[in-house]
Amino acid sequence: MSAESADWSRLLESPCDPFYVHIDERGKSVTLGFHTRDLPVDAPAEWQERGFNAFEFYLVLEGVEGLRVTGWDAVAARNIEMTVREEFVEMLLGSPESGIAFRAATARLARTRAYLASDGI
Repeated sequence: MSAESADWSRLLESPCDPFYVHIDERGKSVTLGFHTRDLPVDAPAEWQERGFNAFEFYLVLEGVEGLRVTGWDAVAARNIEMTVREEFVEMLLGSPESGIAFRAATARLARTRAYLASDGI
C-alpha cells in the first residue's frame, strides 16, 4: 500500500472528528467513522449545488496488529496521526497515554456521505 494508492488518506488532512470506532477481534479489523465540515477537493458539483456543508466517511482497516487501547477521550481523539507506508498503515487517535493505536495491513474507504448540517455539529 503506498501513499499514492491511498487517495482516502487525503480525507484525514482536513480537521476531522472521529465519531465511530468498531474493533472486530475475530476479523482483526478496526472501522473508524469521521465527520468534517470540509468537503473533499474533488467533491461532485451536485454537493455544492445542494448546499451540503458536511461530510462523513468510514475507513475499514484490516490485518490489524499491535492494537493498544489506553482510554478514550473524544476531544483528544481529534488528534489523528496516520503514517501510510508501502506495507502498512499506522494509526493513532489521541495520544499514547489516552488513545487507540495500531498497525494495519490494508485500509479502504467503506462509505461516504455528504449532507447539510446545522451549525450545532
